[in-house]
Amino acid sequence: MANGNWTVDQTVELFAQCAAARDNGESLSGAFGAIAARTGRSVNSVRNYYYSQAKTFELVPEVAEKLGIKRAAVERERFVPFGRGEVRRLVEYVLTARGEGKSVRRAIFELAEGDPKAALRYQNKYRSVLKSHRDLVESVLADLKNRGINCSSPYGETTDNFSRLTEYIAALDDSRVNKFLSLIEKLT
Repeated sequence: MANGNWTVDQTVELFAQCAAARDNGESLSGAFGAIAARTGRSVNSVRNYYYSQAKTFELVPEVAEKLGIKRAAVERERFVPFGRGEVRRLVEYVLTARGEGKSVRRAIFELAEGDPKAALRYQNKYRSVLKSHRDLVESVLADLKNRGINCSSPYGETTDNFSRLTEYIAALDDSRVNKFLSLIEKLT
């Protein structure tokens, strides 16, 4: 496997291959894959390098020009943030679909109406919400249950405080467990 250092020739080749892919109406994924195979790097490493260099070339276009790199500008789609109501609807839709026996992937695909970019956006947001906003997810679960709507918890069936505390402690490393227990001793 190649080390992390890119040569000037490899950088020029990467940008030439990406420009050719764009000119042919192809995605950059194929170009990243071809360069990854040729250099012994991972596709993700190639992709990350490409976008970091493209940003550098946007900021200092004379460097790209000197290297003969054309079309170094990164084509970005406008980032569309989620509104709070949209996040809540996403979580509600997936939890309800899970209650009907559907997979998360199928629920998200349906919500995206078959649009792969929208599906990826929803999937990433859903995962983020599960990880970082458990309170919102549990609020949606409680609301659905109060309305008599069949739903499924993404955290398993136990959502009582004792179970949550046990899960929290189990996820801590040894030093953090000791700090947590010291704090509990001070409170009692």
